[in-house]
Amino acid sequence: MPKVPIRINETYKQLFGSDGTLRKDVRYFEVYGGRRSAKSHEMVQILGLTAMMEPGHFIVCTRKVADTLRDSVFSELCKFFEEHHIPHRKNQTYLEIVLPNLSRFRCFGLNDPDRLKSLVGATIIWNEEANEDTEDDIDSMDAGLSPQKYPGRMIFTHNPVPQIPSSMHWLQRRFLQIDHKLSHAVINAKANALVLRTWYKDNRYCPEATRKVLEGYKETNPEKYKLWALGEFTKLEGVVFNNWNIEKAVPSEIIHDSIGVGLDFGFSNDPSAAVRVWVRDRDIWIKQLVYKTDLHNDALYAELVAAGVTEYETVTADSARPDIISDLHRLGIFGIVPVKKRANYKEDVATRLQGYKIHLIEGDTDCIREFSTYSWARDKNGKQLPKLQDGDDHTTDAFIMRMHEYTGDVTMLDVL
Repeated sequence: MPKVPIRINETYKQLFGSDGTLRKDVRYFEVYGGRRSAKSHEMVQILGLTAMMEPGHFIVCTRKVADTLRDSVFSELCKFFEEHHIPHRKNQTYLEIVLPNLSRFRCFGLNDPDRLKSLVGATIIWNEEANEDTEDDIDSMDAGLSPQKYPGRMIFTHNPVPQIPSSMHWLQRRFLQIDHKLSHAVINAKANALVLRTWYKDNRYCPEATRKVLEGYKETNPEKYKLWALGEFTKLEGVVFNNWNIEKAVPSEIIHDSIGVGLDFGFSNDPSAAVRVWVRDRDIWIKQLVYKTDLHNDALYAELVAAGVTEYETVTADSARPDIISDLHRLGIFGIVPVKKRANYKEDVATRLQGYKIHLIEGDTDCIREFSTYSWARDKNGKQLPKLQDGDDHTTDAFIMRMHEYTGDVTMLDVL
């Protein structure tokens, strides 16, 4: 593999000190912003360089749920060291990377208290998708962060979340009560924090197709433009689902009674997404199984099988790609069938589902994000239309396809 040069997007260079490593003049780094702003990618590079230049670091990388780390933070760290031909040892079991200078990275889930006991000696803690964490999660780690060799630092990277009326996310309350401009780092002296809000224009590698989608929301859904493009905490108007919550797990008594899987196809810019669905009376549970880009058909099959999809389980898939459906059937998913689409079927199903209580599962970040922003389209005058807004709807589409087949092609009056 040819060596890839390390290129830091200009905006993120504000996170470096004069010695070319992560700044040491603050304890906290609140780095948040819109979709495709390269926050996580840049943090991997910054921490990688810091670990290489300063021996003996113990850099801890966390997310709320341990199971999400292998394919996100740990994978990105491995990719960084491999692409740049940087010598390292990795331990797939403990999700650990060790450099020749004895700097090391280790990934932990905040839902694993036993492994969190191993944080002794940490020099830097990076909390990816920090909006999933509670303030108590952070405070418990912060209290134990007192390294000898380097100043202890905590980094929070995340997208903004839709605002709940008369409520403020703890990250907003704790760090963002100061004026700060897009792409310009400022110091919140009271909080001992650097604050940086970024957007897709800070990412020189943001695909043109993504730029067009994000910029299109400026006309069709201004609140979503603020949230996804500008990276602002904002209240979304016209959200489809307000009838959902987050639970730790699917109840054990129904775990074997799934109604099947919904599957939405993607490839390059759009992820392939699969969810498993359970229904009991007027309650629905949804578990994210797959959410990845760049999956050719063999790789998608492998992901589905690894996620527990069985050969004769009902899988309702996007009928727009009969070639993929045929391939997955050939590979061994014999229960796969195309969704029977009709005009406005998604809008009809979404309306009917408002009469249910929907339960999402803790740690399913992509599914939770999409449900929180799934909204009705609006015209250029801001009037809400009886049409769903397109974009960032892969798990929701998969869910709606499965529910459409499960409930049958009926009208709202037939169900409610």
